[in-house]
This record gives sequence, C-alpha cells and structure tokens, in this order.
Amino acid sequence: MIEAITGSLVKEKILLYLILNPLSYPNEIARNFEFNLSAVQKQLEKLESARVVCSRLKGRVRLYEIDPRYPFKKELEALLRKVYSYLDQDTKDKYYIKRARPRKPGKAL
Repeated sequence: MIEAITGSLVKEKILLYLILNPLSYPNEIARNFEFNLSAVQKQLEKLESARVVCSRLKGRVRLYEIDPRYPFKKELEALLRKVYSYLDQDTKDKYYIKRARPRKPGKAL
C-alpha cells in the first residue's frame, strides 16, 4: 500500500511487522513473509542507518524495533496502523499476528 513511499515492498512489510511485533529478528521476519534473509537484513541495515529502527543483541540474536527516539515515530506508527487497518483479516492472521503460546496438542489448524 505504501510501497511508493518506502521504496520497497520488503521495507513496507518489515515496518508493519515491527510496529505490531516489536523486538523481532531478521530470520523471523524473512520466514514469516517468505523473503530472502539477505533482503530483510539489507533493508533493516538501511532503516537502522537512517535511525528509523534500532537494534540490540540478546544473546547471539539481534532484535529490531522502531527507534523510540525517531522524531516522527508517532506519525510513522499512525500511518502504519492505518495501513494495517486496510488489510483483510486473512492477511493480518497469516503475517502479522504471532501466537502467544503453543497450539494445544491435537487441536486442528
């Protein structure tokens, strides 16, 4: 939806994902959207160098989130939440909502 603004579909999906799932790691994002890991890492590096996102290490894993010091954080969040509101429920369930706990054994998908 805002690919023209972000310049990349990968970047758009990463930003949406980080708004809804802060402290995510590149491999999680790449697997979720079936993107190439290097494409996700490249976009995260660009966003981090522009200070839109920040990262930190937790053990050996680098976690990313929208930088709380980013001057337009509120505006960016508002825009991304508006984009999210226009997505159909199947897309939201498939890509953006993480399960909070494991599925009960034997429960149907």
